[in-house]
Amino acid sequence: MSVVQRTPEWYAARRESVTGTDIPIILGLSPYKSEGTLAREKQGEPEGEPDARQARMLRLGLALERVIRDEDEREHGIRLRRVNRIRSHPTIPWARASLDFERVGERCIVEAKSTSSRRWDGGLPQDVEAQVRWQMGVAGYPRAHVAALRAGSELECFDLEHDPALFDGLVDLAADFRRRLAAGGPFAENAASIKRRYPADDGSEVAADPEVAEAVHALIAVRGRRRLLEADEEQIESAIKARMGEHACLVGPDFRVIWRRTKDSEQVDWRAVAAGLLDTLPEPERAALVGLHTTVRPGFRPFRVVGEETPE
Repeated sequence: MSVVQRTPEWYAARRESVTGTDIPIILGLSPYKSEGTLAREKQGEPEGEPDARQARMLRLGLALERVIRDEDEREHGIRLRRVNRIRSHPTIPWARASLDFERVGERCIVEAKSTSSRRWDGGLPQDVEAQVRWQMGVAGYPRAHVAALRAGSELECFDLEHDPALFDGLVDLAADFRRRLAAGGPFAENAASIKRRYPADDGSEVAADPEVAEAVHALIAVRGRRRLLEADEEQIESAIKARMGEHACLVGPDFRVIWRRTKDSEQVDWRAVAAGLLDTLPEPERAALVGLHTTVRPGFRPFRVVGEETPE
């Protein structure tokens, strides 16, 4: 499929297919999006506009791809070529992938990432590996190279070989997602997607069916065990602190415990300052100034289980 990236046609093609960025979400590996959110996007629900921070991250990530390309070329001595078109699997038309770069003279994908996340401390994150393995299978590349710019100055690279059996498994999972998409669900959700989808209530009451009742009882039991663990944690931590006393560090054969006081800092009570300044103004001016800087903060939905008890 010959569609230039980031054009309206490209976005349309992505909505009707399964891409490399979709695979980690379907697998439940994405830290950014739930399967339910992905399904609603595929069904045409408008995507929410990114906030200022997210928009900046997207712009910087795209701009840094050129920097990552240049550094990877210097480090490995292999020239990279930008790939500007979406690729489709030769026999699975809905399986598609958009690539960043490819090595000139080699059949090798190059995926550029920029990150400051600690998720990379343990090696290539699973969601990135799933994305790249999907890209290799769809585009027919035997190898992939991931170049990650970490913390703005460290280039960390990973190399992968195509695994046909693993790709076949990904295709089966993607096909199952498409079947559920046609049937209207079910789809996995996470806390963030539930919060975005249901920000408010309608004041009504619903009876719990057996499945939901079982989930509530399981939640009560888990919370009870958590409270017991937190009490044990607090007791053990207090015992360690008592033994440390005024010492800043406790050193063991395979650990270090640090209990060091931070530097003092000054903090201005701006509410008190504002109140003092407002008291110096006449009532009409004070009311006008307060009204000018008053905004409505949306309410939130606290989740409480009434009748919750701690199990023995």
